[in-house]
Amino acid sequence: MEKRKLSAKTVLKLIGALFALAYLGFYLYVGITGKFSSMHEAEHILRFGDHKKWVACGMAAVMIFSLCFSSALNDLNLKRIRKGSFLSLFLTMILPIILLLLLEVYLDNGWLGIALCAGIAAFLCAAAWIPLLLSQWISRQLLREEPMSGKQQLRVIEWIHFYPLKKLLIFGLWSFGIVLILRGAWRMTIGKIEMDGGFILFLLGMAILDVALFKRMKRYVSTPYHSIPVLNQILSKNQLEQLLDGEHFEPISFEEASMKQYPDIYRSQNWMLINGILFSKKLALCVTREHQRNATQLNVLYLNGMTAKAKVDLNNGESSAFVLKELTGYEGALKLHGKEEQLAQKFASFFPEQASNQERIAVFLSQDATQIRQDYIQTFSPPPDTRKEKRSRRERR
Repeated sequence: MEKRKLSAKTVLKLIGALFALAYLGFYLYVGITGKFSSMHEAEHILRFGDHKKWVACGMAAVMIFSLCFSSALNDLNLKRIRKGSFLSLFLTMILPIILLLLLEVYLDNGWLGIALCAGIAAFLCAAAWIPLLLSQWISRQLLREEPMSGKQQLRVIEWIHFYPLKKLLIFGLWSFGIVLILRGAWRMTIGKIEMDGGFILFLLGMAILDVALFKRMKRYVSTPYHSIPVLNQILSKNQLEQLLDGEHFEPISFEEASMKQYPDIYRSQNWMLINGILFSKKLALCVTREHQRNATQLNVLYLNGMTAKAKVDLNNGESSAFVLKELTGYEGALKLHGKEEQLAQKFASFFPEQASNQERIAVFLSQDATQIRQDYIQTFSPPPDTRKEKRSRRERR
């Protein structure tokens, strides 16, 4: 288990959250009892419209509490509570604002306004948590006893992060811009819209934006499987599907209590699925971790010199090391910094008959990679430390 220490900054955030809760309780008391008549006067609250002062002050208290408490959780790194989703936790803590509005509506208009506001609150809660729960349910579909083809498994894995839906949304937004430009230009041509300089400037800006984003949109939409970084840029869609034929995924069970909060780590004979991202165990040579604010970025260096990246929630415990060892199949240190080009040349030397990188990767992944991996380990292992050898000899004597 990781030890968590309360820093002075974290303590101040928790104290701020407690004070905000106290203020919220006071304003709820004022609203329910009707005391302090000045707090029941209406005020305009930005985009929230006209509300009574006690509601406005309560909303401010909720926002302060949400910011302080979520920031304190982030400092403490309580991933079991956060579930890897800051948005879900934040929206859930914002729900007291909806409850304040419900209370105001009930006190003024009765149950009809309550029903409307309750529906809005339920929608926000569903929007916050349903995608997260759905992704966990989808990932567990890989554990079904019925055999699944590689194509079926990849479709399931793609939906863990809703990549097909994201492709549709991105293409739809880009297409909407095109339709908006064409419709505006047509209506301006036939005279239904006046030739206004501001409108022409708007259409020109939209056209420049659509042209600038076309390559990114096309690259994202045309990429076959986003859940297989690096390989989806080299191999075709059919080749990727064939690689997963006959693979059977199983969850990794952890004895370490702090690792039991990570349900989305699965392994098969040739693949590791970590947080919805597939990594090839045959190609993986070395893994480095970059600790960021809300997650850890895994950089998996492949034998061909390319790096597959993914953001995951992994601690620095023994179980985490076991996951990375399972991925690379090697625990020792290798001297690989700045040697991506050398790795690519060495990989190409094993397949002189294949002309393209696509052919070399396809042949490599379809055969036993043990000897090639051992050759890499021998080549890039650091030289033995002569000082340690001399010390061990002296101790033996």
